[in-house]
Amino acid sequence: MKIGILISTNDPETLWNALRFGVLCLNMDYENEVTIFLNSKATAYKEADSEKFNIIELVKSFVLGGGKIIGCQKSMGFRGLEGDEFCQKGGQKDLYELMVTSDKFICF
Repeated sequence: MKIGILISTNDPETLWNALRFGVLCLNMDYENEVTIFLNSKATAYKEADSEKFNIIELVKSFVLGGGKIIGCQKSMGFRGLEGDEFCQKGGQKDLYELMVTSDKFICF
């Protein structure tokens, strides 16, 4: 199954729960293809990392487990952020493609 997850907030607990859900989706069925699109404030996910909400470790677990993370290039640009090995830059067309090709699509 192809699962799309859209995250548009930098609220630490919401980011944490969305990422945990992404990891769960990967672990429930090894044939699941899970992609997270970070939009707006969510592109600054690293700033939300804390001892209580281990955002960066969840991102690593998600990507190393086979998930893909795309960050809105415009939103990243507004914040002076670059893509890296865990989050590549993408655009609204990538979000559109994710939405129309996913079997399930959830927004946080």
